[in-house]
Amino acid sequence: MNIRLTLAIMTLVVLAAACKKEFDEPPVRTLPTGSVLTVAQLRALFTGDPIRFRGDSSVYAVVTADEQSGNLYKNVYVQDHTGAIVLRLVNPGGLYQGDSIRIYLPGTTLSSYQNLLQLDSVNVDNNVVKQATLVPKAPETVTIAQLNQVYTPAWTNPWQAKLIRLEGVEFILSELGTTYADAVNQETVNKTLSDCDNTILVRNSGYANFANQQLPSGNGSFVGVVGQFGDDMQLFIRNINEVQLNSIEDRCDPIPEPCPPTTSVAEDFASGTSNVDLSLECWFNLSTAGTRVWRGYSDAGQICAQATAFQSGNPSDVAWLISPTLQFTPGMSLSLRTQYAFWVDGQVPFKAFVSTNFNGSNASTANWTEITGATFANSPTHSFNTWVPSGQIPLNGFLPDGYSGSFVVGFRYTGSGPNLQTTNYRIDDVVIQ
Repeated sequence: MNIRLTLAIMTLVVLAAACKKEFDEPPVRTLPTGSVLTVAQLRALFTGDPIRFRGDSSVYAVVTADEQSGNLYKNVYVQDHTGAIVLRLVNPGGLYQGDSIRIYLPGTTLSSYQNLLQLDSVNVDNNVVKQATLVPKAPETVTIAQLNQVYTPAWTNPWQAKLIRLEGVEFILSELGTTYADAVNQETVNKTLSDCDNTILVRNSGYANFANQQLPSGNGSFVGVVGQFGDDMQLFIRNINEVQLNSIEDRCDPIPEPCPPTTSVAEDFASGTSNVDLSLECWFNLSTAGTRVWRGYSDAGQICAQATAFQSGNPSDVAWLISPTLQFTPGMSLSLRTQYAFWVDGQVPFKAFVSTNFNGSNASTANWTEITGATFANSPTHSFNTWVPSGQIPLNGFLPDGYSGSFVVGFRYTGSGPNLQTTNYRIDDVVIQ
């Protein structure tokens, strides 16, 4: 009996062992290392023609900016102790800020795109081996003047792709009240950062998770990575929390405050100077696109206000001349004279609006109600260089029913230098009462 029992137990043990399944483990991916280059040595290989890597060689670096915010797509910035470079990925994803990686170079191409040096055709599966994660990389504090320094050839610029910090900077006054990008149409938009002596572009994708946020209006610090497009240096935000522009009182270009509401306005622009930007007490003369604003213009020795995009070089010019704040009372009306020169068919150069929430810095985002039904100079209805009186334009219909608050009237010019939308448009003798 004991012998039989022992044999039965041994049989069960053998059967159990035979039934145990050994699962196959995936093969460990190994990429040769080959010769090791620093980022600076890699950049120095480029002399103007693309370099396609074939022999075994590698570069070690840390990811300083990834795609997670949506501001970058198939672009990742990496940096070591000698320099930085942009990786253009074959497919999105797979690399994250703080990843310490080895980049296996065969199959990639070192090239320049619009003067920005890049390592192109990087396949994360075939060209990247992660060494560690969450490796900190501190930004280097620099100035806008340093970033804007010209290097020849341009791709030798040592600031390209680096993680940097700017102190004492702010978005320019004319862009306050606008959003970082166009989140509705998912269009990329450039904004301008200033230290009040120098400026640099901040390029924001319409797909970024902060695209619909308004620009901060204060002064402070900015962290981003450095790009370049042609002759323009650019900055890219990697995390919106690294834009700390919170100090309104430290702005070097103060935000103007509207004057207290008045009961009437009568402006003939006589205090202006021909071909000089208008600066009128309690008025706002600003641009929301391009660089053009309203200027003084001499017509038969009399100064009026003129806006034009002629020879501006800007793809879009939008200039606003906005009245002092007025306290509305029933029966108030607007009158002015308008004139044009060098009319361009298809252009709509001039419109007038009313706003109840313009605050001095939000021309792009304030609620504007167009003043319609008025008589403004227009070709072919009116003649070149001929003043056209608007007559009395009642304002009741352009304000909410029963409104008793304050408001402004805005005169907007729209044009474009490159597209030859360059009609000259003039206004004079503005009366609101």
